Amino acid sequence: MEEVDTSESSERRRWWQRSYTRLALLTSLAVLAAYIIAEALPFADPIPAAITAAVATRAAFHHAAKETAFQILGALLGALVALAFVSIIGTGPFVMFLLVLLAFALARVLHLSTPDESPFVAASMAVTMILVVGTHFTNELALERFNGVAIGALCSLAASYFAISSKNTRLLRTQISDLQRDLGLLLADVATGLRDTPTSDEASSWLDQAIELRNRALGLDATFEDLKSHRRWSPRIDPDDLEQLRRGLDAGRVTSARVLSIASDLTHAAGGVGASALPPAVLSPLADLIALAAVNMAAEDPATSVGTTKAHEAVRNADQTSQIALIGGIVSHVNRINRATSEGSSDDEPGSQS
Repeated sequence: MEEVDTSESSERRRWWQRSYTRLALLTSLAVLAAYIIAEALPFADPIPAAITAAVATRAAFHHAAKETAFQILGALLGALVALAFVSIIGTGPFVMFLLVLLAFALARVLHLSTPDESPFVAASMAVTMILVVGTHFTNELALERFNGVAIGALCSLAASYFAISSKNTRLLRTQISDLQRDLGLLLADVATGLRDTPTSDEASSWLDQAIELRNRALGLDATFEDLKSHRRWSPRIDPDDLEQLRRGLDAGRVTSARVLSIASDLTHAAGGVGASALPPAVLSPLADLIALAAVNMAAEDPATSVGTTKAHEAVRNADQTSQIALIGGIVSHVNRINRATSEGSSDDEPGSQS
């Protein structure tokens, strides 16, 4: 009974720590602050201020700080363009139509975000444009609405600082991704070299690279532990982000160890003769199997097992028991790499938009 209570208490604490809850609280605070500030200042409309704070904070969530600033600048730019536009040619339904088209054009031409995120930034700009134009348009009202948008954008910037992942979190996520990429490149290089009988120097080079990648994986583990120890003092270190990082690190740790074992086995085989050497007939299917694993590591939805036919073909072509053991070990390492890659990408990536 006590264990159940402890589990429920832990789940409640985790719910309050979730990124969704933090986003809701920060957005609400940004809206409240924007409304109060705009209401207290002359020539500022609190309604556009509150709406801009809500929209900009939501759009900026989990993005890098630089991109966040560009998105909020986009909202301000949209408001400024709308103010100039309607001051010159007036307002009306057709003007609204033109402003929305202009928002999408500006978001793409000025590179205010990545191409995939441009529609969301453009929508945010369009909202601020419409807020500035509003109803019962006059230059005075437009200026008040623009000032409100500016206040809302500033409040959103302050809230977004706490909403986005910390710099160390984003850096570690990038380093994990780079490690997985380099491991995949090494496997691809090994696969290419195996299609011809690899020399001792070539195999030794693979081993040196595998050792370096293994050391990088261990270093990232230490970095993660340091980041996790600071979780208590930093509200920007999200438990969901930590869980995603942990899965990526687990995959990198397993993969780097298995790649090191493969490189070590191949180095031993390249310098051996007779029973300790790889028979020529197994090189091609073994190379195909490792190449498939490298491709699988780079896939968006990696499989837990690939190249089963190639694995069987490689084992069948072994002549002696020691060769079967060597090849079977390499096949086992490749299969474990595939499983680790699949497990490492099976989370919902709460902070992957950084």
